[in-house]
Amino acid sequence: MTRNRTRPSTSLEMRLLKFAEDARAAAGRIKPGREQDVLIQKARKAEAMADAENRLKTLAYETAPAREAS
Repeated sequence: MTRNRTRPSTSLEMRLLKFAEDARAAAGRIKPGREQDVLIQKARKAEAMADAENRLKTLAYETAPAREAS
């Protein structure tokens, strides 16, 4: 049996930033309290992970061996 797998249409970084944006928007719509703090914390973590993913991607690109032209 094979799995029906599809590739995401956007990068991980873009999905994380979209999640953070949505979480911040949701936090802005509710009254201050525990739930709002949790949403803001999730947004911060998503932004940090997007930044880390971007740094790793850049580092991998910079350290990759150059391909020789044939």
